[in-house]
Amino acid sequence: MNMKKRKAINALADSLFDTLELTFPVAVEDVPEILGGELIIKEFENNELEAMIRKVDDSFEIQISPDKPNFRKRFSIAHEIGHLFLHMGYLMNPKLWNEVGDYRDSVFYRLGHSIEEKEANEFAGAFLMPEQEFIKISRENLENGRYDLEKISKYFDVSQEAALVRGKTLGLISWG
Repeated sequence: MNMKKRKAINALADSLFDTLELTFPVAVEDVPEILGGELIIKEFENNELEAMIRKVDDSFEIQISPDKPNFRKRFSIAHEIGHLFLHMGYLMNPKLWNEVGDYRDSVFYRLGHSIEEKEANEFAGAFLMPEQEFIKISRENLENGRYDLEKISKYFDVSQEAALVRGKTLGLISWG
């Protein structure tokens, strides 16, 4: 993903965070309803699925499997919200939203959609861990030249892996 696209996705995530007047950790489970959609927590018929978004009339549903760790469910919800805005045009691009038929996102349907998945992951990281707050909390948890990922991830209620990727994406932590 190029830097221009990454910045646009981060700006969108920041704008949504600010518009909804969210705090940390983000109450991402409440966001679908705030946006006029629905969050459904139930098992999928196909056990390989863990999350999915779909358009329902003029609204949307996000379905999440209940058997994942809380931080995973939170990231999946944010990921699906990313698809909602970036790839379905909800509230932003009426033409795209009207053209969206049976949009499918899930691990089952991801073949051939790696760019969309990377974009939705970027959105999720930026939405749950906005850049300025992430930098501030990271600096507060820098000990002997190393970031304390456990403390950072607890603050944002994300996995340590998600915090690590966000730190790398923002250039705080080297990829090497």
